[in-house]
Amino acid sequence: MRSLTGSRTRRLATARLEFSADRRFRAGLHVTAAAALIVVAVAVGARFYADGRAPAAKLADLQRQNAALQADLARVRTELELERSTRAALAGQIAELSQRSGELKSQVDFFKVQSGRSGRAR
Repeated sequence: MRSLTGSRTRRLATARLEFSADRRFRAGLHVTAAAALIVVAVAVGARFYADGRAPAAKLADLQRQNAALQADLARVRTELELERSTRAALAGQIAELSQRSGELKSQVDFFKVQSGRSGRAR
C-alpha cells in the first residue's frame, strides 16, 4: 500500500505546475462577456441619446415654423384691418356721393321743369 501512495505523491511532486486551461478559458470568457455587455450598453445609450435629441431638433424646427406663421398671421391681420377701414371709408364716400347724386338729380329735374315752364310762358 505504501508503494501505491508513494508513487502518487512522487508523481504529484514531480509534475509541472500548470494552470488549468479550463480556468484561463473561463476567465477569458468572462472578460469577453463583460466587454460585450459594455459595448451593448454604450450602443443602447447612444441610441437613447440620439432618440432624445431628435425630438429636441423637431421641437426647435416646429418653434421656428410657429414663429414664422405667427409673423404671417400678424401681417395678414394688419392687412385685414386696413381693408376693413378702407371699406368703411369707401362705404361712407358712396353714401355721401349717392346723397349728392340724389340732390343733383332733383336740381336737374327742377331745372327741367323750370325751363319747360319758361319756354311755354314765352
